[in-house]
Amino acid sequence: MRAARGVGIALLLGAVSQPALAQASRTRPLTAGTQMVVDFDAAMRGLGFDPVTNDANRGASNAPNGIPDGDELALLGAVLASPAMDLRKSGGLHHADIRAAFEQARASATIDLKALLSTYPTAVDVTAGYMMLGQASTEAYGDMVANFGAPLKANYSLALAQGRYLAFDGDADGDGVPNVDEYRAHKAGGRVAYLRAALDPKINKPAPPIVGTSGNENPAAAQTTAKKTVGVVLYPGFEVLDVFGPVEMWSYVPEFHVIFVAQKAGTVRSANGVSVVADYSFESAPPLDIMMVPGGIGTRTELQNPQFIEYLRLQHARTEITSSVCTGSVLLAKAGILSGHRATSNKLYFSWAVDEDPLVDWIVKARWVEDGKLFTSSGVSAGTDMALGLIQKLYGLDRARLLARSLEYEWHEDPTVDPFALKALPSSGKRSPPR
Repeated sequence: MRAARGVGIALLLGAVSQPALAQASRTRPLTAGTQMVVDFDAAMRGLGFDPVTNDANRGASNAPNGIPDGDELALLGAVLASPAMDLRKSGGLHHADIRAAFEQARASATIDLKALLSTYPTAVDVTAGYMMLGQASTEAYGDMVANFGAPLKANYSLALAQGRYLAFDGDADGDGVPNVDEYRAHKAGGRVAYLRAALDPKINKPAPPIVGTSGNENPAAAQTTAKKTVGVVLYPGFEVLDVFGPVEMWSYVPEFHVIFVAQKAGTVRSANGVSVVADYSFESAPPLDIMMVPGGIGTRTELQNPQFIEYLRLQHARTEITSSVCTGSVLLAKAGILSGHRATSNKLYFSWAVDEDPLVDWIVKARWVEDGKLFTSSGVSAGTDMALGLIQKLYGLDRARLLARSLEYEWHEDPTVDPFALKALPSSGKRSPPR
């Protein structure tokens, strides 16, 4: 390795191998000569993003690209922290070009995100960083901030040009091995091992084939499990708002992949007369990380459908979260999923829910109820509040509030505040006092 490149790698290891970056400013880069140190991990956390698990950038088939966003941004950070890095002879990047592009992107982000910076001061560094990670990254991140009222309209031309080096399918060191392959080959050694390989053309160990494939597939295409699969279980006669209130919220969570499942794939007619296409049948659907069962007039029919009830049981056994809206909780109760747990349902049909399983601790006064991995909500519109409560549980209150505000939705944050609660207790079954 040439001396200049050796200096670059030494600075890289000194800057990112340990929490040295945490010594950097949380809101703006520190400079020492021509060196720039940016703590992208801290900046991501300032927005509620987890740099270790977040993989929101798109790859093949609009799926996660396979490299955690924190590691993608760490590659940029390593270059910014290494002023002597010059990989042009091998066809790779150059520190001066990367720094100029980042400074332009940061200045542009300061303009575009002006309305958000008082609440999220680290958004400038995160935005500039994502804009450096290729076209797919800029589109995914741009869509997100646009939904928060901050479309990216300023000049990011230099950042976009550097995507050929820093994107997941780019080649930072010019050795002919895409960054995603470098990551797959060296991720067992942690972030530092990946950064070494991505920034040294002499380290180009071929990536091993993905287990279960021939080894010829696009590696990013196989990384579909990085997102949580959120399955909404449809049936004829479901209530439209039960479904699309939560889906409206969940569709803006980069970590979620929302799908529709029904006993048979294809169109499913709602109680409101609107038909919706189910992506998967019970047989073809992938395992669900999060399952949501809506209510509707079709609930009574599905209570007598053993295939439907058994599907709920099987999925619940493997889900991270099982949820329902309105009388969807009656279907969960029929499947035995709610026994011994706290839950709620539509107030107009509350006694029906209680009669279905008296062993459930049915909560009369609740907008929604969380009990372990179970989330059940009251009637129809309450499902949207529950959906935000689920986001809060997984990603924090600030994230849920920001999403609600961006969609101009007045969220009932307190699940115990229920303006539609019954004044009288159910006529039968286990009774819970109003809470």
